[in-house]
Amino acid sequence: MRILKDQKISMKSQIMETTIPTHQNEYVSCPAIKGRRLRLSTRIGQTAILLLSLAVCLAVQSLVAAAATGTFASRNPAQDLDTLRAAGNNNPSGLWSDGATIWVADASDDKLYAYDLATKQRDSAKDFDTLKAAGNTELKDLWSDGTTMWVANSNLDGVRDNDKIYAYKMSDKSRDAAKDFSLVAGNIRPSGLWSDGTTMWISDTADKIYAYKMSDKSRDEAKDIDTNGLIGNRYIQGIWSDGTTIWAVDFNGRKANGSPKDTGHKIYAFHLSERTREASKDFDTLSAAGNRVPRGLWSDGATMWVADSNEDKIYAYQLSDAATLSSLSLSGLSLSPTFAGGTARYTGTVLGSDIQTTVRATAAQSTASVSISPADADTATDGHQVDL
Repeated sequence: MRILKDQKISMKSQIMETTIPTHQNEYVSCPAIKGRRLRLSTRIGQTAILLLSLAVCLAVQSLVAAAATGTFASRNPAQDLDTLRAAGNNNPSGLWSDGATIWVADASDDKLYAYDLATKQRDSAKDFDTLKAAGNTELKDLWSDGTTMWVANSNLDGVRDNDKIYAYKMSDKSRDAAKDFSLVAGNIRPSGLWSDGTTMWISDTADKIYAYKMSDKSRDEAKDIDTNGLIGNRYIQGIWSDGTTIWAVDFNGRKANGSPKDTGHKIYAFHLSERTREASKDFDTLSAAGNRVPRGLWSDGATMWVADSNEDKIYAYQLSDAATLSSLSLSGLSLSPTFAGGTARYTGTVLGSDIQTTVRATAAQSTASVSISPADADTATDGHQVDL
């Protein structure tokens, strides 16, 4: 512990809250010391300040930041959902989440399984088990606006008896047939769903993404994306978009013995409004990860989750160069709320009389690195110390 000469420290539990900066030279106020401000100078760019932890106002002002950088399309195994098999969710085909719960369609059980996205644990009270009774027995992808859940149904034989998009109420899981999408000729094997609230895009394994109006379920051909014509994306599965780019999973098929091919499984990127390729945003890392039967996908903007019906697992990948932390602690302080990888603001409470804290932070991604500022105040001691 380092004590500054002639400095009298009188400490009680003090609390201060601050927020993450969004650009260089962001200032945050420190109300404990009238008229003074803290200055933080950090580079954002490709580096995401994920967990700036806290500022503690004592006799000395200090700011502690933990940042991590990652690599686009790299694996993020800490965010995998590998609890599906134990739940009996053995043929995952589609994904959608509201950010808290993730629903996984099962093509064998004709059911939507629910999981807590943060803990990866089952949340069976939120399951949809009303699909089979509705005739929705060949599940593919799903999408919701928070009120209605739409589920794609596709018969592998291509017979047009119930190839459509079924609608259900999120509130009680009951059918809402008035909101169904009846598909046009050609769109007989729907495999993926995504909407911006105005248009519903429905991918088809016959190499095209069809567009429909949400308002009246009619076609909107001007927004179609001909994926096969653009790059030979020939067996589309799930789709997801951030509103600018739309990603489409391509399953490269199976060997003669029925096992999935070892290579060629990929997520292709397209510009949504211009309907052109964005090859720089492709995911070429699926085959190497063992994600060889990719189906549905969903993202929160930072992580891309991809279902694998062969491995009964949801694989996670980095969607951007931003990264997250898997752990964060500051000795002698308690953080509120409890640490979580997606939380960016905390309150720190000084528990004792320490005037220095040791910061420990771990990146969630194996390819990411962590940086902490300010600089280590005590290089002779193990760990990264910051004066309070």
